[in-house]
Amino acid sequence: LLDSDDKSLESAVVKVINPDEQCDRSLELQACSSSLVVKEILQKAPELITQQLAYLLRGSILFKCMSLEADSITEQQEKVLSILEEKFPDLPPREEIISVLQETQFNAQGVSIEEVMLKDLKEISDGEVKVAISTVYVTLEVRGNL
Repeated sequence: LLDSDDKSLESAVVKVINPDEQCDRSLELQACSSSLVVKEILQKAPELITQQLAYLLRGSILFKCMSLEADSITEQQEKVLSILEEKFPDLPPREEIISVLQETQFNAQGVSIEEVMLKDLKEISDGEVKVAISTVYVTLEVRGNL
């Protein structure tokens, strides 16, 4: 179900992909989400993936891989990345994308505190109580001044 702000988009929803149901429990579920979306599009409507969309989806997968503590790519992610790279050989090298992502990951210049808090917002609800958790990356120098 979409929240009230997104109700107007409800008619455009074709499918909901739930990583909880489709990912191995040992995997980081967030790392799995982008791969599941790409896999679904490749199976059902591969013609929808343009080079621009491949660039975006591939970047999302690489970012999640980079964000994991293990800093590794799962077999499913590798398979999806390889398919995108074969289909669009002009995509920049993975190392280049990861390098740019690493450089910009902690750069908060021009970003409000609200945008930072919403960027990685996770909500947990049992129906009555709703808890929101955000991750905020700061340098040690900034943290020391908080």
